[in-house]
Amino acid sequence: MHKELISISLIKKYLVSKKVLPNSVTNIVDIYNFFKYLTSIENRNKFNSLYITNYINQYIVSDEVAKRKTSARVFEDLLAILFGGIVTDSEERKNLVSEVPKFFNLAKDKIAGNKREKIDLLFGTSYGVSVKTLMQDNKEINLGSFERKVLFDGFGVENYLVERKSNQNIGLGSKPQLLNLLSLLKKNGLYAQFETRFKAMFGYIFSDDIIIAIKDSTRFELYFFSGDEFTDFVNQRTKDINLLLTVLNRWEGNSIRIDRIKLLESCNKKLVLDLSILNSTVIPLINQLDQKLHENYIMFFNEENNRLRFKRDALAQIESLFFKFDNEFLTLK
Repeated sequence: MHKELISISLIKKYLVSKKVLPNSVTNIVDIYNFFKYLTSIENRNKFNSLYITNYINQYIVSDEVAKRKTSARVFEDLLAILFGGIVTDSEERKNLVSEVPKFFNLAKDKIAGNKREKIDLLFGTSYGVSVKTLMQDNKEINLGSFERKVLFDGFGVENYLVERKSNQNIGLGSKPQLLNLLSLLKKNGLYAQFETRFKAMFGYIFSDDIIIAIKDSTRFELYFFSGDEFTDFVNQRTKDINLLLTVLNRWEGNSIRIDRIKLLESCNKKLVLDLSILNSTVIPLINQLDQKLHENYIMFFNEENNRLRFKRDALAQIESLFFKFDNEFLTLK
């Protein structure tokens, strides 16, 4: 865990006491409202907002880290600290087969496993959130496991449940292949059964709320969906094959992928953190002092003949910082 998260946990206490953060999170609106506060003109230049925004900039969005897979986990850690949750990949979680719709009695473990994998953050004992942290240039979203064999079971198309191109161009690896596969079901009078099964699976597996974060240099875009909003986005298009394929892209392995652009366009709870404002705030001064203090205490332990000087320098830098706070940043709250 980054040491800055310890500072953010202290900041959280002040934000809770001021009712900026809730004591507990029960829905996606609670999380959205905090980031709305964080990005508002009235609050984005306050110290607590700047500190959290700077953390996002340094460890999630900056060019040095944005392409690392670890930046996604860093964002989850931040959300867990702010909202009192746990990151589920550190927890042993069991499949809740009792919650699987009776429609899937013969494949409960697989369906429950697909759902369990989607939750990245758990608040309390029952409220879960899925988090997707993505780069700007990818135009589709990998939603993770969506059991293709269960979805197409009994329709006589087992030989087509592959990604590679077949002689008839029927399969799962692209929109043209999917179009041909679903058209074959319709031709055989099976599409209505497929539609019912797809909606039941999608509605159950993706019923948890979701946050989608887009990293883009000096911007951090955030999109918040309730489980119903997200599942309705796909399921309301299933009646017509061509309409469904405007959002459903393909399978890769056992993972289903959808169109990111259309999904984000449908979002009614979206925000942007403008990271470019940081350079004109107190943050560069804090970063500079932090670096100097690290240099001085490292030298203090390594330069035996100059320890007194490094100690004096460190104390002088702290005094200088607070002098500048008093005289240049009195409006910070």
